[in-house]
Amino acid sequence: MLTALDVLNRLLSYFNIQDKAKGKAFTVVAGAANFYILYLAITCLRYPGYRIKGVLFLLLFLVLLYFVVLNVIYYYTDKTVPFDISPKVEKLLGGNPERMKEAESALTRQNQSGAASGLFADQQLLPTTVISSDAQQQALAALVDQLVKTGALTLNYQGLDERAVLRVAQHSHKPVSAMGGPFDLPYFRLSQENGHLLVYGGLNALQPLVLGEITQVGLMPVKQAEKDYQLAAAHVFLQGGESKRPGRAGLLTEHAPYTISVQVAYTPRPKVTTPQ
Repeated sequence: MLTALDVLNRLLSYFNIQDKAKGKAFTVVAGAANFYILYLAITCLRYPGYRIKGVLFLLLFLVLLYFVVLNVIYYYTDKTVPFDISPKVEKLLGGNPERMKEAESALTRQNQSGAASGLFADQQLLPTTVISSDAQQQALAALVDQLVKTGALTLNYQGLDERAVLRVAQHSHKPVSAMGGPFDLPYFRLSQENGHLLVYGGLNALQPLVLGEITQVGLMPVKQAEKDYQLAAAHVFLQGGESKRPGRAGLLTEHAPYTISVQVAYTPRPKVTTPQ
């Protein structure tokens, strides 16, 4: 069986196949090879001098069958089982529980990076209402692709498997986003153009894209806010995309359009008095 798995691993290594697809293939080969162990067990049990060896082969078959069944449930369904001891086996074999906890924590973090246009006190920040046209929505989707290609953004649930994602979702009682917490764009700025306060964002200052328009700052219309305050973008968060939430039979995958959430910093404009 080990030889068959090794040959399969070498063959699949020549192709760009995702880990889950490899896991499915390994499960099929391991399941088929495990019945050869059952054949050896039955053969040994037929002869008095080999019955102890037959019993050992039979026990090995049952143990391996247990893990094969777990793999079938994991790789071919969205279900989980209460008698899964895989996490304990992983820990016993030297798994990294601290890395697992860190990855799970990253999925519920408020934001995934510390990018900002400066240091601002919380009382200086206000939420905004942002709208995006179809063209701006497409620009945002293109920016997400660029962020993923450069490695700045990952959409793989921090590398966690279905069991870990389900555990995070059950603990937080919220859908779990593939990107984790809202992601702060590496570059962003505001621009007043033709009476509209536009939000620019991108990989850097050389590749800015118009991602949306601010229509309201706090509870004020944007024109009134600009009249009374000096405004600057403090954070522009990316959110949306793929997420998972608990369902009746495991995790359900949902997709939402990517959006941006903008926090602006403000300071009152100095009042100008005219001389008498």
